[in-house]
Amino acid sequence: MIHIYFRTSAKKKATARPEWFSYDKCWFNLLETRMKNPITVIHDGILEDFSKYDSNEDVKVIEINSEELLPKLMKEWEESEETYHDRNADGHVYKKRVEPPDREKAAGWLMYEQIYKNLESSNDLVYIIEDDYLHMGGWPMVLENLYECYPEITYSTLYDHPDKYTQRYTNTKTPLILTNFAHWRFVPSTCGTFACRIKDFIEDKDIHMDNLGDHNKFIKLAEKNRSIASPIPGIATHCVEPWITPFRDWTNL
Repeated sequence: MIHIYFRTSAKKKATARPEWFSYDKCWFNLLETRMKNPITVIHDGILEDFSKYDSNEDVKVIEINSEELLPKLMKEWEESEETYHDRNADGHVYKKRVEPPDREKAAGWLMYEQIYKNLESSNDLVYIIEDDYLHMGGWPMVLENLYECYPEITYSTLYDHPDKYTQRYTNTKTPLILTNFAHWRFVPSTCGTFACRIKDFIEDKDIHMDNLGDHNKFIKLAEKNRSIASPIPGIATHCVEPWITPFRDWTNL
């Protein structure tokens, strides 16, 4: 089973989108492709319209409020000097301070808190999805088959992020593996949409709750020898220009 957690918010960030994009399209695409796996919606802010969630018995909605938590996280950040290793545009590794928290990070902390309350350790998968992703049909089979073929893999994403082909990652080496449905490679990091076994997710609770942000979090996980597998081409896309998963006809989908 895949336990799906769909992360959404009353406040949307202004960002470049494809012409075909809408948040409703992403939600209904998920409903159509999930293959009966249960969904928990984590909504940041006041949810005024429950109608698109109410018609599904196996969809649960949890409301959170990041604005209340943000001052506390900001104070903790001001008192901390935590750093991490990053790559610049030329691919050189350097140390930098963790960025200050914002509403998105505060919402992430509250989301993880809710997920950990709901999950018990098992080999089932947990899949955390941001509300601006589109999926191809059959993605649950592709994801489950990855862990069946390679039990040692910890984290995965269905997104083939175009930034991993830029100069920043020119010197990154990766094995290429094959499952029943796709080729996969390994990437240093991904966005906030990812999957893993519940037992691994629980073991890594300290990192997920550390409010590092997506990229920084996966850098920390890599230090624990956690792998991140990504399919080529991708089975899902982040609907942000110019970072659309390549070689898929997302417009027709």
